[in-house]
Amino acid sequence: MAKRKIRRKELKKPDEFITFGSRIIAWCQDNIRIVVGVLASVAVLILIISAVFLFKARRETKARGLYEEALSLYQVESSGSAGAINYSMAAAKLEEVKQRYHSTTVATNALIDLGNIYFQLGDHEKAISCYTDFLQRTDVSHSLYDQALESLGETYEAKGSWQEAVEVYQRLASEGTPAYQAQAQLYLGRVYEAIGDQQKAMTHYDNYLNENPALIFGEWIRIKLRRWRQAENPNPDIS
Repeated sequence: MAKRKIRRKELKKPDEFITFGSRIIAWCQDNIRIVVGVLASVAVLILIISAVFLFKARRETKARGLYEEALSLYQVESSGSAGAINYSMAAAKLEEVKQRYHSTTVATNALIDLGNIYFQLGDHEKAISCYTDFLQRTDVSHSLYDQALESLGETYEAKGSWQEAVEVYQRLASEGTPAYQAQAQLYLGRVYEAIGDQQKAMTHYDNYLNENPALIFGEWIRIKLRRWRQAENPNPDIS
């Protein structure tokens, strides 16, 4: 194949990239104030974003330090090697985390521990407030979401607020991970048994056993269900 001949006229054509670059440079030279203004705006925006990031990081660090102080008191008390006063001290520090660093991730997670402490202290209203606040700030993707629902339900149980406990456990049964969904059936059975609705209790206990047939823990439930059914039909063989 014959080589294509480049005519002398084509050789004189300017390179398109060079031409385009020259136009940009020329435009920038003619509009230097606009260019400087845009670059300055970008630089300011970068500085603002960096400052906000550093500010948030610093707040998270401070909140983490205070949270760990509270957690150390809480864990010592839980181990039984300190007096009950540590619960109050831990709660005070966690309240400080919640108030001073409200917008941080640490403060959100601390609500679970704060709720647990109030539950241990018998202050069910404050415990409920903490768990509810946590659930409002998060969603099902949070690793502690199921735990918060479980703790909230247990607190309502301890308070004797059966209807609220049922509603929370129903949420756990529908929104929780498979393990927590199964546990929710146990909790619902427990609540319905407490309020005297044996039929619904049996239904949820059966659901729990269907999900966890091999659990040794489930044996006492089987015995309970067997006794209830025998009480309903004490002489099945007598016609």
